[in-house]
Amino acid sequence: MSGAGAVGSIGSPGVRKAFDQVAPSYDVDWTESVIGRLQRAAVWRTLHDLFQPGDHVLDLGCGTGVDAIHLAAQGIRVHGIDVAPAMVEVASQRSRDAGLDKRTTFEALGIEDLLLLDGTFDGVVSNFSPLNCVRDLAAVAVQLGRLVKPGGTVVLCVMSSFCLWETLWYPLIAHLYKASRGWRASNPTASVGVDDEFPIYYPTVKEICALFAPWFRMVRVEGVGVFVPPSYLEPWARRVPRLVGTLDRLDRLVCGCPGFRAIGDHRLLVMRRRG
Repeated sequence: MSGAGAVGSIGSPGVRKAFDQVAPSYDVDWTESVIGRLQRAAVWRTLHDLFQPGDHVLDLGCGTGVDAIHLAAQGIRVHGIDVAPAMVEVASQRSRDAGLDKRTTFEALGIEDLLLLDGTFDGVVSNFSPLNCVRDLAAVAVQLGRLVKPGGTVVLCVMSSFCLWETLWYPLIAHLYKASRGWRASNPTASVGVDDEFPIYYPTVKEICALFAPWFRMVRVEGVGVFVPPSYLEPWARRVPRLVGTLDRLDRLVCGCPGFRAIGDHRLLVMRRRG
């Protein structure tokens, strides 16, 4: 899918190294976790209404290919890119194991390097915060304007700068200074490996709308993980499965409501390519 000379991942070396490091355990730590399954299912419920069999979808920051394989099983063709070659290897093997490699392709390429990608797509998916690792979202908007067909749909799941759970949880563990609004934004680094940190960014819905406005219009905004907690509370979630199930049902009721959708762990943005 890439143009001539695009070989291997470029993007951010820090992000690439960190996610290469965790690729072997990523699915156990997140995908197969109680919280991971519930939050991903919330995104999938929205995706099912937006893409049809035969569509060709670009998966930005595809990770281990879970979303791509899910879409492929619905008859959708998917091209996934990820900055971490180890993640791409896991995704490719998952596709082969599922017998869906005819509908999926994967490529080690950073989101920052979309200008190297050729072709057109009916839509785009970016799930669980890969865009929070990208400094220049304006450049991403330009490239998606080039790659997405008129009328195509873009679905972006980005981490929120404010999360109700963090505001409530950190005081309980005596980290009061972390409970102020913008705790995430005031601590703009992340670490997923043993000792690798990289910068993270927290664009607001308003900022994303403005950056994408020349090519896309906002259709829907939902909260993901409004009552279902963030992933670092997985040990607690496993101890109280019935309560977490109740929280998931509450999420389904309020995820699209103004106010509630602004306090979730993530925000899910649905945009439509202008004609």
